[in-house]
Amino acid sequence: ALRALLADLRTAIGDRRSGPQAAQAAQVTPAQLEMLQSQVADLAQTKVESASRQPVKLSGTILSNTFFNSGTANWLENPNLVDASAAGSPTGSMSGTVRQSRIGLAMTGVAVGEWTATGAVLADFFGGTPGFQTGTAMGLPRLVYAFGRLEREGTAIQIGQDHVLLAPRDPSSLAALSFPMLFRSGNLYLRAPQVRVEQDLGRGWHSAIGIVAPIAGDAANVYQFAPEAGAGERSKTPAFQARLGVGRDNPDAASEAAFAVSGHVGKRRSAGTTSTSWAAAVDFRVRTGRIGAAGEWFIAENAEAFGGALSQPGKASGGWIEGQLALSQRASLNAGAGIDTPDAAAGVLARVRNRTMFGNAMFAISPELAASIEYRWLETRGGLQPVNRRNHHLNAAFAVRF
Repeated sequence: ALRALLADLRTAIGDRRSGPQAAQAAQVTPAQLEMLQSQVADLAQTKVESASRQPVKLSGTILSNTFFNSGTANWLENPNLVDASAAGSPTGSMSGTVRQSRIGLAMTGVAVGEWTATGAVLADFFGGTPGFQTGTAMGLPRLVYAFGRLEREGTAIQIGQDHVLLAPRDPSSLAALSFPMLFRSGNLYLRAPQVRVEQDLGRGWHSAIGIVAPIAGDAANVYQFAPEAGAGERSKTPAFQARLGVGRDNPDAASEAAFAVSGHVGKRRSAGTTSTSWAAAVDFRVRTGRIGAAGEWFIAENAEAFGGALSQPGKASGGWIEGQLALSQRASLNAGAGIDTPDAAAGVLARVRNRTMFGNAMFAISPELAASIEYRWLETRGGLQPVNRRNHHLNAAFAVRF
């Protein structure tokens, strides 16, 4: 629009300069032209153009983690299990990384009849490291979210990869971005391809149902260009999820309360036998003034894809709870604990219990800058070797959002 207006003004100036008002036009229009040229230059610098000419926004988070581990952490900058140490090998680690940084694109405000279409794609660099001497500083990209969404008057239809409907609430953390805090310690979590419908039921109630890709969590823990069908895919049956809640998180309100129940059921086929995978969870968040609390509790069977039973098959139960204190609009203190206990797993599975306690101080320096100091105490109890393995994890995180 600015370019078209600028062209019109140039044409008008040419016409007026050939007429009796040429002197007056020469005094007024150069300033207008300069202003419009400046605006066009700013637009050219900030606009992200797309082939469809629809509005697109670029966003991301540059996240730096500087960390220390006293034990053998499974993931150095964001641990959730304590691994066994090889005999005679030193334990502990210290370093820095930016692998949890994210970058994404979002399309907004596209009218499709009475519906509004949006879409987003987001990737981070937590997909492993290349086989090179300094590969730890060269994180590989990993698809996090990619979905399209249609919304109209309280109804939404979404297709693509997103956080599943089962237990979507997570504890507060800046340092744990690639996987949420307390994953495998009572916090179920999975991103998966899905088709879901969300509906506002009125009076604070809302619901969602979805069909989810049958991911069983049994993929090989090695690089594969063309992954083979796992137990979930071999069932030839999608998984189903649903969520029903009342109340919504509203950080601008003086107080808030939200409660929800969610469930998952799916099939898997392995060694000629078909079995069921299921999970049920309850989550909540309450706050009055500066004091708040949140949590989740679940029971599940064959929910290793969500981190249940410490990412092992079988029955499990667990949950987490967190307390929150807002010191000001820019500073908060958070602390919590979580546990996951596979049922009757002693002497059978590799891990029979996992516990984590955490605390952090988070600071919003500005809307674009944030920092935190976070501590975690992790304890994983082995099954075949019934010993408690512990790790003290300290993490200084700094984030730049754009």
